[in-house]
Amino acid sequence: MSEQDTEAKQNPEPEGSSDKTADEEKEVDHLSDLSELEKIKLELQKEKEKAAKELVEGEDEEEDLREVDYLQKLITLSVKFDHHVGMYLMPAYIDCGLKYDHKLAESYTVQITTIQSFLRLLEKVDGVTREEVTKQCVLNLRNIIQLIFKNMVKPLYKEVGLMKKKPKSESLGNFKQNWNERLDELQKTCDFEYQILDVKAFLIK
Repeated sequence: MSEQDTEAKQNPEPEGSSDKTADEEKEVDHLSDLSELEKIKLELQKEKEKAAKELVEGEDEEEDLREVDYLQKLITLSVKFDHHVGMYLMPAYIDCGLKYDHKLAESYTVQITTIQSFLRLLEKVDGVTREEVTKQCVLNLRNIIQLIFKNMVKPLYKEVGLMKKKPKSESLGNFKQNWNERLDELQKTCDFEYQILDVKAFLIK
């Protein structure tokens, strides 16, 4: 009898030990599979969070670009209103033989220039601060335009309306056309963002 056979007889394996070993191996394999699944699950969760973050950042960037575009429109409009008061309104007064109040006009253009400066600064600011200050700038711009219309534009056209012989003034026509076009643009801009402000009442008819 060989030594191996002798050892086998002396240390016989318990009955069913082979099956038990196989079950243990299966359990280990099963646990290994679960571990792999957990890893995959965590990786998928990370990818999901990353995608969500990128989406939010993309939306923030899109909103930021939209706000900057809005600011650019407001800056352009304020520059044009400032330009119209000096370029068209003053010559219109002169053509009609009426006194142009330089000090009053300057007080309005200085305020418009101040709004321009604030709007330009807001291009470098982000978040709630920019939104709130922009709202205030829009309100201030509207209020100044209202004052220009009330104290300078309306009196001019009232005087012209009372004249028996209407003056031939290219500046008067240019001012009316440009003023109304800018007001129309401002109305659309106001309707587009933040709040609805009516500026149609300042149109020259």
